[in-house]
Amino acid sequence: MRNIRKRESRSLEDSVGYHLGRAFRRMNRAISAELREHSLSAVQGNVLLTLWVRGPLPVGELQRSVGLSSSAFTGAIDRMEQAGLLRRVPSETDRRSFLIEPANWSGTRRAEVLASLIAAEDEFLAVLGKREREQLLGLLRKLGGDD
Repeated sequence: MRNIRKRESRSLEDSVGYHLGRAFRRMNRAISAELREHSLSAVQGNVLLTLWVRGPLPVGELQRSVGLSSSAFTGAIDRMEQAGLLRRVPSETDRRSFLIEPANWSGTRRAEVLASLIAAEDEFLAVLGKREREQLLGLLRKLGGDD
């Protein structure tokens, strides 16, 4: 009972989840604004960036990497495939599964999208010094299960 009262008396100012959610939404809005000029959403940018960095991935691995629910992920991938942003290709090692790979983009277009993503992140994180950014990244990796 004592722990419940402690939790009830905590304010939003003491809630990590509240502040993580707010930070995520702010960064997502910044990325969405930057990517709008490329006709991409923040989710689409995240999927493409993941594929550009890691290469073609099995559907389940890509879903876990971008952190979307099954239904949200399936809808996003379907829309991206219809828009010609990526494609599903049969796995060479498992006939039952598919890999998701990015569409062929010109080097210039890809560089422009990457520059927009970096600009949005840099603008969002401008309030932090270099050491704070490194600490934040380390903590987020730990919380995200990457450590």
